[in-house]
Amino acid sequence: MQITKHTAAAIHYTLTDNEGNVLDSSAGRDPLHYIQGIGNLIPGMEEGLEGKTKGEKFNIKVSPEKG
Repeated sequence: MQITKHTAAAIHYTLTDNEGNVLDSSAGRDPLHYIQGIGNLIPGMEEGLEGKTKGEKFNIKVSPEKG
């Protein structure tokens, strides 16, 4: 399955600052469930997740303007 607009998706995430300090994570918890492309996440996250597939691991760097 590919993440596209109006797709229900579930992701595990780790949020870090520019120094690599962990600010939040879904590790040990249920994944974050959301619907892509309708503003459930910050714009930079939705843009970075667009087109990703199940099981894919990646990093997304979000600019302040997209955060």
